[in-house]
Amino acid sequence: MINCLNVSLQEMRDSGNEQIKTEAISICDKVGIKSELKIKRTIKRKVISGENSSGEDISADQFLTLEYYKVLDNMMAQMKWRFEQLSNIADDFQFHSAHSLSVTPVEKLKKYAADLAIKYNEDIDQEIINEIKFFKYQVKAILPDLNATALNISNAIKKYELDSTCPNLMTAYRLFLTMPVTVASGERSFSKLKLTKTYLRSTKTD
Repeated sequence: MINCLNVSLQEMRDSGNEQIKTEAISICDKVGIKSELKIKRTIKRKVISGENSSGEDISADQFLTLEYYKVLDNMMAQMKWRFEQLSNIADDFQFHSAHSLSVTPVEKLKKYAADLAIKYNEDIDQEIINEIKFFKYQVKAILPDLNATALNISNAIKKYELDSTCPNLMTAYRLFLTMPVTVASGERSFSKLKLTKTYLRSTKTD
């Protein structure tokens, strides 16, 4: 899905901003917002020490085009990074869905679990290898729906009180579900924290 979105953004970039601008003007006209752009804007160029500050006058259309490509390039870079990070995490947590638990051979699951225990050795120990072998044969009974997600599996482990039997497996699912790259709420929290921290800094008094 993320990869498809990146392709769509690239197509938007390649096709230019004329259609987007036309649609934006049409929407402005419908809701009664002025769509006229200023004739000129001044872009300040960064200068090195010893140079005089200078600016470059550009037309409104040029400025709009520059901002359009800047926003798209930033979005594409962010989406590419997220896609890569999600792919890496999916490789680490190969058993994150009920389907993968059901169809993956036991030996492969044990290898995935062992690799995960090595990578996250402060949170998960090698006992997860035995736990995942045990849980593989339980998942069909407690989760007949093979489309069950990691959250469904985590809730099922808690519901059937298997967290005491499979503590490392439960920890693995918690790690997967709380990584910022897999859930947007984590990133939103840090964004708000940054805003609060900046505000407190700017209003701090002796």
